[in-house]
Amino acid sequence: MAWRGAGDMLRDTFTEPFRSALSIANPEAILLQSGTRCGDAAEQIASAGAQLVPSACVLEENARLIGILSLRQCLQNPSETLIDDVMSRAPTYAGPDWSSDEAARKILDDDLAILPVLDHDNKLAGVISQKRACRHLLGKAEDDVNDAAGLVGPPADDYAQMSIWADFRRRAPWVLILAVAGLAAGYVVHIYEDALDALVILALYMPMVADTGGNVGTQSASLVTRAISSGSIKVRSAMLVLWRETRVSLMMAAALFSFAYFKVLLISNPADIPLGLTLSEIAFAIGVALAVQVVSATLIGAVLPLGAVAARLDPAVVSGPALTTIVDLSGLIIYFGLTTHMLGLGMTG
Repeated sequence: MAWRGAGDMLRDTFTEPFRSALSIANPEAILLQSGTRCGDAAEQIASAGAQLVPSACVLEENARLIGILSLRQCLQNPSETLIDDVMSRAPTYAGPDWSSDEAARKILDDDLAILPVLDHDNKLAGVISQKRACRHLLGKAEDDVNDAAGLVGPPADDYAQMSIWADFRRRAPWVLILAVAGLAAGYVVHIYEDALDALVILALYMPMVADTGGNVGTQSASLVTRAISSGSIKVRSAMLVLWRETRVSLMMAAALFSFAYFKVLLISNPADIPLGLTLSEIAFAIGVALAVQVVSATLIGAVLPLGAVAARLDPAVVSGPALTTIVDLSGLIIYFGLTTHMLGLGMTG
């Protein structure tokens, strides 16, 4: 759901002497009305898909923000419970005068799932996720390094001077291709509906796998792009880069496997587990899926900027959008493919 007024505020952002928090906020958010029941709220949050963080903004009748509700809070309570009784009240939010850097650091320092951004009328204008905050700060760090190294100069194709038609031709093919890939991600969730019905706990940890993949992929792509810009690696060094990223990703995969395994084992409710399965088996399957996704996303993040440069394409136009779509799609396939196979669950035909 796109918020009214978000476009106007984004245009205002470019005239300000600093980037406002709204410049990195997603104008789409999961919205819930006060008085909704947990069962209905869980269904609405889960149906939003992997592109949105599984946390919703709870609004009063006057569209004022009064709380934040996560999918976990819904699933941990009876379906007839009102969300007003379980949501997090008085949530932290960013005002219209917050800078993008301030908002990004706030969400990471306080480990917030989302940071709502309010407009000048104190109404919700968008939300910032941890993934968007990480990408913003990584991009800023890369720009700072390039500035210090004297690598930033006049761009080859100045945005302000490029014609509308030329800019459209540069962007449209990639957006259309990735839109088709985005539809495929929704289809993946559809074909595994039976598995989700049989084991609701899979829906709870699906966003964790998707977000972790996006974070490690973005980190890898940013580091490789910075190395290319500084001249420390060349495109012909691709195999050395992949060998290095493979070793690093395996170490991260081992650490995150342990984290996911014990998180599922210690936090999940055994009463939600169907007969024939144990919480330990489910934790192991989710941990393996997360580990494989970490390795896959890290290598994808390393390959995309190298491939864009080798093909003489602009990495800013290609690798950024492609990374998000490819990692999300591959993450869903890996997650559902591995967990359903290891746990013996079926899928929709």
